[in-house]
Amino acid sequence: MTKPIYAIAAVALLTGCSTIVSGTQQAIFIDTPKVDGAECKLTDSKKGTWHLPGTPGSVSVAKGDGPMNIVCTKDGYESSTVSVDEELAGATLGNIIIGGGIGFLVDAASGAAQVYPDRITVWMKPTEWASDAEKQAWHDDKKKYEEAEAEKLRKLEEQNKT
Repeated sequence: MTKPIYAIAAVALLTGCSTIVSGTQQAIFIDTPKVDGAECKLTDSKKGTWHLPGTPGSVSVAKGDGPMNIVCTKDGYESSTVSVDEELAGATLGNIIIGGGIGFLVDAASGAAQVYPDRITVWMKPTEWASDAEKQAWHDDKKKYEEAEAEKLRKLEEQNKT
């Protein structure tokens, strides 16, 4: 008689696991290389908005309403926009395996089933360059960053194939 009670209790505890483990809010760190003090406005698909008064820094946002657009501005620089999508949170997979559909539905409804990248880089181009060397250095640094990100993605895709 006690075995069914334990089973019911276990399912109840595991239902909504991502909601319990990771919550419905997430801190996102925003960096603007070579530019400190840029203001960034974050807007999700449901028009939720958050403000970061100066970079680099973190802002806490609601999960589950992606994609998110980040617009950063600063005098002397072109406005720059980056869009990021959410991915499935790791604890959500456990919900599907252990708790079945109920836990997944709880997490999906609360936003806990999704997660944004923890760190977002926004490159901001100066409106004027002090020299051709400064301009070339900025472009070289941005290219190195993009190549490193592409390599990370390539390695991740290789890992997912195995």
